[in-house]
Amino acid sequence: MATTNPTLKKGVHHDILQWSVKLPAWQRDALRRIVENGPLSEQDIDELSAACRHANGCDEESVPELVPLAAEHIPTRNENAEKVTVSSISEPENVNAVDSQQSLPFAPSGLTIVFGYNGSGKSGYGRILRRACRARNKGDAILPNVMANAPDGPASAVITYALNDVEQSPEQWIDGQRAIDLLGSISFFDADCASVHVRDKNDVAFTPFGLDVLPTLGESCKAIQSKLNVEKASLESDVPKFLNSIHATGSTVVGKTLPSLKSSTKTEDLDVLASLSNAELKRLKDIPIQLASDPQKTAKELRTRAGRIASLQKTIAEGSKALSDSAIASIKSLADDAMTKAKAAKVAAKANFSNEPLSDIGEPVWRELWEAARRYSAVAIPDGEFPVTDTEDAVCVLCQQSLDADAKDRLSRFEDFVRDDSAQQAAKAKTALQNAIKTLDGLGLRNDALGEQLKDVEASGNATSVVVRQQLATLLRRLRAVQQANETDAWDFAIPGVLQETIDAKLISLIASLQAKAMEVEKSADVAERRKLESTLAELKARDWLATVLGDVKEYVSRLVDIDKLKKAIKQTKTTAITAKSKELAKEYVTDQLRDAFANEIKGMKQGTQRLNVELVPAVGQYGSTYYRVQLVGASKADIGTIVSEGEHRCIALACFLSELATEPSKSTVVFDDPVTSLDHHWRGCFAQRLVDEAAQRQVVVFTHDIVFLQDLLHGADESNASIQIQHLEVRKANSGLVEHGLPWDAKSVGDRIDKLEKDVRAAKPLYENLQHEEYKTRVEGVYGKLRATIEKVVEEQLFYRVVVRHRDYINLKELRKTAAITDDHCLRVKKLFDKCCNITDAHHRSPSRSFSVPTPADALNDLSELTSIVNAVKAEQRNV
Repeated sequence: MATTNPTLKKGVHHDILQWSVKLPAWQRDALRRIVENGPLSEQDIDELSAACRHANGCDEESVPELVPLAAEHIPTRNENAEKVTVSSISEPENVNAVDSQQSLPFAPSGLTIVFGYNGSGKSGYGRILRRACRARNKGDAILPNVMANAPDGPASAVITYALNDVEQSPEQWIDGQRAIDLLGSISFFDADCASVHVRDKNDVAFTPFGLDVLPTLGESCKAIQSKLNVEKASLESDVPKFLNSIHATGSTVVGKTLPSLKSSTKTEDLDVLASLSNAELKRLKDIPIQLASDPQKTAKELRTRAGRIASLQKTIAEGSKALSDSAIASIKSLADDAMTKAKAAKVAAKANFSNEPLSDIGEPVWRELWEAARRYSAVAIPDGEFPVTDTEDAVCVLCQQSLDADAKDRLSRFEDFVRDDSAQQAAKAKTALQNAIKTLDGLGLRNDALGEQLKDVEASGNATSVVVRQQLATLLRRLRAVQQANETDAWDFAIPGVLQETIDAKLISLIASLQAKAMEVEKSADVAERRKLESTLAELKARDWLATVLGDVKEYVSRLVDIDKLKKAIKQTKTTAITAKSKELAKEYVTDQLRDAFANEIKGMKQGTQRLNVELVPAVGQYGSTYYRVQLVGASKADIGTIVSEGEHRCIALACFLSELATEPSKSTVVFDDPVTSLDHHWRGCFAQRLVDEAAQRQVVVFTHDIVFLQDLLHGADESNASIQIQHLEVRKANSGLVEHGLPWDAKSVGDRIDKLEKDVRAAKPLYENLQHEEYKTRVEGVYGKLRATIEKVVEEQLFYRVVVRHRDYINLKELRKTAAITDDHCLRVKKLFDKCCNITDAHHRSPSRSFSVPTPADALNDLSELTSIVNAVKAEQRNV
């Protein structure tokens, strides 16, 4: 019995499994999903968010059943470094449309090729191995035949494997259940499982197998944390309206309780606080009556009203003074003065600047521009006196263009004009007018407070309020008249309305009356007792109000409970422990051996004279993960993700995958499923040769639908004298995955094709003998169609001795003289047989009037013998060259 190698590590996944036992159940389930299927989907995140919320007490309608990561979920590492090879897959059930009676064998060593065109069932067999063996991405569960009434149940198959070349008893594999342990030593590679991936910022990077699990968990925790934070923020942002009430603040018990509500607040205490006894309800009615005659409160109200009326009196007094007949006359005088001086300045400007390119010099808008230029000049040319025209390189401060003599003269005349007394006087007169208008705008005659102030006057019970309103209306009409005159320069308006001179005295008298009354009322106040009553009333009102919003208050407390639960859930999504463990695993498993193996792989990959000039350098990613960044040698800062082609990217992926295998002590099987997608024929050949070389070290299984890649594998195996076994898959009616030994028709040799056609003729012979003419005719036409294609293959491979081969990137000139063995007789015989095939097949439309005879089975066998004879004759001649 083999003993465990004590120096061999059990592997990253095993260490993660042991570490995960103390994690929350939802995180252990997340680890299982990541190990089985790779990065989590949006649905996974939603389900795990629900599980995290539920685990922390949040209400959740639908909670997924959690399946924590266990030994059966992780890829098994062979602790004894023993070799595991796959022998066969048989009895596939519910595997797409694959026939359940089939058995797909694999050579115990060397290279096994499983060829199948699209829809042949190749992917079904590949999916079985992908989900049963060690793969970065297990993919989705295998579906049954969706076009047939497939039985219920998961996909399954019988897998036979060998341990150290000793075949073990067949085992039943069932999709979704515990995998066959030792098959975890078998590695699987396809486009989805490639260990090279494009990271953020187009960074091509390689993370050793297993070390991407915890970073993926960290990213998933952050995604869940983000969803929970959004939910928490939504709950916290919804501030209840009752907190804006006056009763929710202040010194009452309710006012102190509501702002300090917590998730721990007992709703029973709130019920007690919101309940008033009959005696308390009676007090709530009686106290306002007692306080209605409150002297202190009444005095305060009287003084407040007097203050507001005083503000009104001041507004009216200032307005009456500023808008009196004499004041308006003064404003008109200012306006007349401004217009007179503006006309004088305009006349001066016209006299001085009538020949200038632009008009309106001296107008207000022009003066604004000139003064702006003056201010900018003080900043741009601090040492020069504006306008600066006394230097040869002087420029205009506005357009930045050099000043010629005319321009300098013009600017000097402009400044002289501005400094001229008429212009200055016009500016001063305009400013004086606008200041007067501005003073009127600040009188406050449209203040919103006027409405309340007028109500206070009306509440005094005398006729003063009517006079006040009339005065305000007159002031507003006068203000509008002045403002309109200023806007239109039409100052010859008649002053509207008449201002009453007694209004000020009436308001001052009213104010004094209110203040005196407040002093009289105040003398009768018992301050201490009234304050006690006010405090009691405030408490009762607040509690009575609380009863009306008690439902909202309880709902808010419930929301605070939910927020606390979310905080606990968010705390579980912290990635500190994940980061620490990820760093620990990276330190243990990321070694220079991996980088050296990659360098060797890249060195062996070349396309003609071109190589992939890249290397691996250690890098640190999120959550403490360590990965290898792929960079160009000598250009480490280059954006390699946008430089390498898709084919080169796939080659780097293969190099990384094989590098990991090189660090494994076991020489177990490696499976490749359509590995050359996106590669051109140059890289296909390089890829094929590398797989052939690997087959010398271990069992290599290749699934492919690419006939050119198949030929490259065959060529590489022939050149290396490597062991090779070929199976191809066919489709018949509704069943796919039918296993046939050997090459598919397109890749068969001439001898194998002739042998197959002879078997087809003999199989059709009973149809001929039983006079089933149409069925026999169809069969024979098919034989002759394939015979014609075989003749073309004879010309390429035998007559031209493979000097020129389609899809091959070179011409084999060393065999060119072999073509000299072809004689006229060979050519005539080949041409005759080829013409016969053309006449028999349906490739051309035959004239209905032309007689046509279907060859008998004997005729067909003779024609096949003729082709064999031609081939043998040519071979004999070529051996003599």
